[in-house]
Amino acid sequence: RRSGRDDNLYIRDNEWEAVHTIWVWADASASMLYKSDTAQTSKQERALVLALAMTEVMARSGERVGYLGVTDPITHRQAAERISAALIHQVSAKEITFEGFPSTNSVRAHSDLIMVSDFLDPIDELLARLDSIASSNIRGHLVHVIDPAEESFPYSGRMDFVDPERGVKLTAGRAQDWSQDYVALFNARKEVLLRETTKRGWSYTVHHTDRPASEALVNLHMVMTHSGGSA
Repeated sequence: RRSGRDDNLYIRDNEWEAVHTIWVWADASASMLYKSDTAQTSKQERALVLALAMTEVMARSGERVGYLGVTDPITHRQAAERISAALIHQVSAKEITFEGFPSTNSVRAHSDLIMVSDFLDPIDELLARLDSIASSNIRGHLVHVIDPAEESFPYSGRMDFVDPERGVKLTAGRAQDWSQDYVALFNARKEVLLRETTKRGWSYTVHHTDRPASEALVNLHMVMTHSGGSA
């Protein structure tokens, strides 16, 4: 209409920015309760802090954020508070459990899924889960939460090791003799996760619980921003 009123041609250019959908999930299984003397907090507490902090960051960027198995994605600046309230309510009402990875059937293709865990499931089961997620065209971001003692194995003498998931106990007469093989196996798992996430175009972040949570948060946000996962 304005072009018709004078000799100049005016073009209206409307820029459309699609709101992205981000899903978060923090592992709350029994193994995540572990905390050594060198850690600041348990793996479970740190995982939840990272998940909710990332929710806050994404929500303030205008993204739709949901918590896998708890809430549908919402676009709201107070999404972290709403998700926290939903978590508290459902845990108190015993409406949800934390055994195993929740279903991703509700996650639409081209969404981002942030998974914060110690990833100590049997490696074959873990890789099968990642394959299932990738086959749905979901972009994954793994945040591997590690207690320093889990990586360095600072044990010696007679030690009892208990599997928190199954209650199985293993006794070592000289724990220090296991250190080299254990560390090699632990590092091999990290290498597998890095290789598999890289192959899928996903991100993989390692975070130790003796370090500030902000380090992992900054790294993850940078990765998601550069990959198009954030506005």
